Amino acid sequence: MRVAIITPFYKPSIGGVEYVVYHTARELSKRGFEVHIITTTHDNRWKKIASPGTSVEEGIHVHRLEPSHLKLGYATIMKGLREVLAEIKPDIVHSHNLHPHLFQSMKWKSKLGYRLVAQLHFPTATGIDHLSARLLFKLVMWNLVKSQHEVDAFIAHTYMEKEWLVSEGIEGGLIHVVRFPGVPDELLVYRPRSDIHEKLSANTVITYISRIHPRKGQHLLVEATTHLKHYLRDLKVYIAGPPSDLKYLRELYALVDKLNLGKIVVIDPRPLSEEEKLDVIGSSDVFACTTLRDIHPIVILEALALKTPVVTTDVGAIPEMLNPVIISEEHSETVQSAVAQQIKEIVSITKADPKSISDAIVKLVGIKDPKYGGIFNIMIKPYLTSKIVDKLIQIYNNL
Repeated sequence: MRVAIITPFYKPSIGGVEYVVYHTARELSKRGFEVHIITTTHDNRWKKIASPGTSVEEGIHVHRLEPSHLKLGYATIMKGLREVLAEIKPDIVHSHNLHPHLFQSMKWKSKLGYRLVAQLHFPTATGIDHLSARLLFKLVMWNLVKSQHEVDAFIAHTYMEKEWLVSEGIEGGLIHVVRFPGVPDELLVYRPRSDIHEKLSANTVITYISRIHPRKGQHLLVEATTHLKHYLRDLKVYIAGPPSDLKYLRELYALVDKLNLGKIVVIDPRPLSEEEKLDVIGSSDVFACTTLRDIHPIVILEALALKTPVVTTDVGAIPEMLNPVIISEEHSETVQSAVAQQIKEIVSITKADPKSISDAIVKLVGIKDPKYGGIFNIMIKPYLTSKIVDKLIQIYNNL
């Protein structure tokens, strides 16, 4: 089967959609599918990262097209998209995001003879960053609902997202819940090559890796550190990630100074390489995701796959993602009860309050123990890329 995946951005651009597309495409390619990625020549900051043209990367055909001069937030029109689709002759076109290429794919599908899958990534859950995109959202969504039968299947990552799609007017029978974002199966056996404790010369390290933005709530972890320092000796809090709001980054530095935490809180405002990110998370004592507005952060799943306890705020679909019933759905009722109890011992979903976050972190420090290895594996199983692609292939075949 030939699958064309259309995405506004692709690696080396760093982002949630890029992560989903890369790991899905790689797994489909391993299964014998002919996979084509159609994307732009830019990253998600509209910085040019490649020349237009086609290359083969890890067995995947990557077609990079120039974006038009007109850009609305992260959306643009890809120049030459129709010609590339006509050349590829895909059986399935899998379109990511509520962008012009989705509507173009709807318009051309009968003529070019493919089935169309739409994955919107729940844009309203995390907030639409750009004013122009926010102003157009209702009109664009109305147009999608009106033409929805040109789409053969909608992919929702959670039941929360499915409810949103239905509330907008998309028919429930068109919607399939597939538990993206998946983490690669090899993370279950990944062993950190370096130790963040040695790098920071600390006995206990609490980590949060995400883009630095008010929505991600890094300030909550800084404020929680004022409580943590009384309970945890020789502590370092490591906050890293690319800054997407420089004003907020300056405010974080000012907050650290104000609270006299310069010797404890380390802010590293840069994108970490994939290996460095995994090494930091995998060797940390607790991964603390203090996000204020999110849907289902990939990095939480990566932490669990790396067997690092997680403290997270109660936002978006995070409670659904970490629901013991969903996690243990393949097990007996008796096992589910035991699993649920153990999940509570290695994951804490807490309020977006510094004291609550601090208490949860203190409770989970020291949980990195071999006896919990099995329960970490059970927790991450529904979110492995192999499991997700199994479901995706069923959808493709049915279409």
